[in-house]
Amino acid sequence: MSNSDMDAGSLASAAESRALADRLQTLFGEAGFQPVDPPVLQPADVFLDRSGEDIRRRMYVFSDPGGAELCLRPDLTIPTCLHYLEEHPKADKPVKLTYRGLAFRYQSSAPWPMREFTQVGVEQIGECEASESCEEADAAILELALRAVEASGLASYRLEMGDLALFGALVDGLDIPATWAERLKRHFWRPDYFRELLLRLADQEALAASGPDLPGLFSALGALDGVEAKALIEEVLTLAGISPVGGRSTREIAERLLEQAADAGAQALPKDIVALIDGFLAISGTPDEALAKIRELTKAAGLSGGSLGEAMARLERRFERLEAAAPDFSKAHFATSFGRNMEYYTGFVFEFRTQLAGKTVNVAGGGRYDTLLETLGAPGPVPAIGCAIGVERLARAVAENAKGAGR
Repeated sequence: MSNSDMDAGSLASAAESRALADRLQTLFGEAGFQPVDPPVLQPADVFLDRSGEDIRRRMYVFSDPGGAELCLRPDLTIPTCLHYLEEHPKADKPVKLTYRGLAFRYQSSAPWPMREFTQVGVEQIGECEASESCEEADAAILELALRAVEASGLASYRLEMGDLALFGALVDGLDIPATWAERLKRHFWRPDYFRELLLRLADQEALAASGPDLPGLFSALGALDGVEAKALIEEVLTLAGISPVGGRSTREIAERLLEQAADAGAQALPKDIVALIDGFLAISGTPDEALAKIRELTKAAGLSGGSLGEAMARLERRFERLEAAAPDFSKAHFATSFGRNMEYYTGFVFEFRTQLAGKTVNVAGGGRYDTLLETLGAPGPVPAIGCAIGVERLARAVAENAKGAGR
């Protein structure tokens, strides 16, 4: 192919992407979502603290002449939430917002190198006062995302779903230290690290060897509460000139050191609890299949009531609403281990996946994030759910699917 052919192909692809973004924006507007346009430049710490290490390593971060650390927005959910809080500091008004704009993060695993891409998405904030209305909001956002993906012309895709709140309810019902339960929940969305953590907590020798060889420091920490201990470690790291490593802040390094010190004197997780967690996270299938397997496992473990029973009831209501909104649920798949790659998700999550250039890629995804706005300055938790679509990736997938089908 000549350079001119490649350029023409690139221009056609760009034109198709713009046309697709126009259609998506129109669809979301007709669904009652109001457009917003958050700034491209964002405070870096907001993302560094809330998006997880995977995203941090791929962000574009820099300091302005005044010394402020900024970044090019790596996605538009957090900027949209910040915009909402500027307009409604008390977070007391339910809104439906839609956006269209560039996001910036390096994506080496994509079928082609990507550093900037267009996101079109929606965020529904404060729209569920009661539990059942939250499931209705979940179903409505997923149904809207489904309409958007199908309106693009993508015929071949798979809908992956999960629920972080379901795993959280399971862990809360286990007889394990509360600090370990919180750690397991906090790292659930990081599969490799989560597995490493679970194995370490189940290994008595590994726990005994996990404490850092800093007896003087940890003797001093023993007389302090958690906040004071963390502050002391941060100060030691700063005085020692230890900078953030691998995307971690000094605060996270301090938390990790404290966790290791606590682990050194703890009893390992019992094998039956590890087996229960492993069995739970191995469940997948159609929504009906997954529900049946979860009921069987939790009933056998004597955990079918309480907060887990409530989480199961919410999941069942959500599936009922989704089946009513989208009768063809044959492309839906639920996995208890699925959590997406953003740290701020708290409940129901989903992705639309397809094949592109021989790889499985995510073309749209979202989920519930009921604690994010509080961490950004809201006076309390605010129920919220959203979805973002990667326009260029979806447009290319549509074109490749059409080519493969011979159209």
